[in-house]
Amino acid sequence: MMSLSDAVNGFSGEVAWNCADRSLFGACQLETGDQVQVVSSYFGNVIIKVKGKRLAITRDAAERIKLA
Repeated sequence: MMSLSDAVNGFSGEVAWNCADRSLFGACQLETGDQVQVVSSYFGNVIIKVKGKRLAITRDAAERIKLA
């Protein structure tokens, strides 16, 4: 398993574990099993595409999301 903050541009994977504060994601919650694609990554901060939407996630939150 690797954290989302370690993923590189273009990486696609499945959320294996998410212990980030759920209030950070608003109406687009990340659930175990969701497919995510990394659109951009910069110093651990990432922009991902999930469920047809793009989310910007800070490094602190991305470190708490593990990918399979």
